[in-house]
Amino acid sequence: MEFSVLGPLEVHVGETRVDLGSGKLRFLLAALLCRANTTVSTLRLTEALWWGNPPRTAAKNLQVNVHYLRKALVSPGDGPRVLSRPGGYLLSTAPEEVDLARFEGLAAEGTAAVRRGEPEQADRLFQRALALWRGRPFDGMERSPLVQQESVRLAERRLAVAELAIDVRLGLGQYFEALADLDALVEVHPYRERLRAQQMIALYRTGRQVEALMVFDAVRRLLAEELGLQPGAVLQRLQQAVIEGHGEVGLPGLAGRPRAIQLRGSTSQLPPGLADFVGRREASARLREILHPEEDGPALRTADWTLAVVSGPGGAGKSTLLNSAARTAGDHFSGGLLYQDLRAPDGTPRDPADALAGLLRATGLPSEEVPAPVADRIRLYRERLHGRRVLVLLDNALDEAQIRPLLPTTGSCATLVTSCSRLSGLTGAQLVEIGGFSPEEGIELLGRIAGRRRVAAEPESAARILRACGFLPLAVRIAGTRLATRPHWSLARLAGLLDGPLCLDELSVGDLDLRTCLARSHYGTRPDDLRFTALLGGLPAFGFTLEQAAALLDLGPRQADDLLDRLCDRRLVVRDQPGYGAPARYRVPPVVGRFAAEQDLDRATTGPEASLSGRVRDHSIL
Repeated sequence: MEFSVLGPLEVHVGETRVDLGSGKLRFLLAALLCRANTTVSTLRLTEALWWGNPPRTAAKNLQVNVHYLRKALVSPGDGPRVLSRPGGYLLSTAPEEVDLARFEGLAAEGTAAVRRGEPEQADRLFQRALALWRGRPFDGMERSPLVQQESVRLAERRLAVAELAIDVRLGLGQYFEALADLDALVEVHPYRERLRAQQMIALYRTGRQVEALMVFDAVRRLLAEELGLQPGAVLQRLQQAVIEGHGEVGLPGLAGRPRAIQLRGSTSQLPPGLADFVGRREASARLREILHPEEDGPALRTADWTLAVVSGPGGAGKSTLLNSAARTAGDHFSGGLLYQDLRAPDGTPRDPADALAGLLRATGLPSEEVPAPVADRIRLYRERLHGRRVLVLLDNALDEAQIRPLLPTTGSCATLVTSCSRLSGLTGAQLVEIGGFSPEEGIELLGRIAGRRRVAAEPESAARILRACGFLPLAVRIAGTRLATRPHWSLARLAGLLDGPLCLDELSVGDLDLRTCLARSHYGTRPDDLRFTALLGGLPAFGFTLEQAAALLDLGPRQADDLLDRLCDRRLVVRDQPGYGAPARYRVPPVVGRFAAEQDLDRATTGPEASLSGRVRDHSIL
């Protein structure tokens, strides 16, 4: 006997379709199939048959309908299917007899294949599961509350499996096949942002960049007109990636995690890289030396494992450099690459326990097997990495305490960390520092994004833009993107806006926002340090001395020296060393000075703080 519920309700014995006769028998069978092999109470069955308005003879009528259903569900050599149980009735079925059970079994096998890193097998299983559907589940029987509830649940379940199946096809490069499935799904579910994102990816990867952007524009207008909402962060990031022409345009992987790529049969979880990565030759070479000491000379390790910290100011491109170095080194680490962002979007540092859970899941450990105690997570994490050549990438670290529990302790692994801090307390860590672009690198990136001829036509304005951006790669990228999306603007117009007091407002496009990046980078910075930075930002842009800073801030030489050291460590102030024995000069990057002034004004209330903010605002102290 075969029961089909993934469409209109049907029952077959062999090749013969069972005639269920009256409508009541169909609703009774549907209600029992919703809870197959489970007792369904007479109360629920009564509601399913009479939709909340049963007659006085409902109990007797239910018994009569059960009698006729038993007679209908008879096959040679088979016992009764509808069994009486205390308080209700039960429909006895085997898993292979119900299309819903077969669907769930195939979907579960497909999900397990994804976790094992077998996408081809997962694709075959998902397609077999979805092929069982013939339409809306229990089609035409929605008047019954119990059946309607199950129908809605099953429709959502089908959609979730379909989205996962499309993720697999995108990962396999089956973009045209994915588009064929997506067109039908988007028509039925126009508000489903994940489907829209998948559609954008498939279009982009088949060379249809304009159509991918048209999809974003269509969903943006639909959400705004119908719901008064804007597209979510994933869609906005995807739009920006398409505009900038990233070679790795993609969703951040299954279930919202970074998109997985395959390296020698192991899984990496790197975010998409940049197709227009510029500069950083010295830093990239240094990271190659650290990760491949046997190729570039004597071993440089100071411990039995490799640890490097990429340090620099917010917006300097630390994460981009990390990504580039990891992709270059990928073949060297046959066990794969693990990636973990240690900051939430608002800059809040992630708890090491949560980061450990994410890393354990990335190694293939099911969520339900992640232990609760932090000590057990650390032990299990290091056990799972033992003996494997794995590169661990820890992005946006706040301090040493956040990093220590996440370090592997096996010599076959390496760890790269990015942080605004130098993390000097990490014993054995090798430091790779980066700052702003050189003028040549800045012009190169600006030209790649906005157009080389356009930039070459206004060299003085281009130089003004770079200076206003503090030569920070993120700021330069945003400026270039703004020019690219405003072809009618001159470079002089943008340079004038960036020279104004609302510079940080101009350095924002899509989900790229310099102010947000600086806020994340300087999370937890003491208000006093921001106030001092705001004041120092009013000194000449070409730099100031220790004595000038001490005079401005009314501090003694030792106090001023300690303060400047701290501000340099926090990447609020830059120290320029003219040469050995020469006194250092300091400067505050323009965008950092404006950010610090904003934060100081936001915190000002009354009394001394308000007075100090006023001095910053009108620059009378300068």
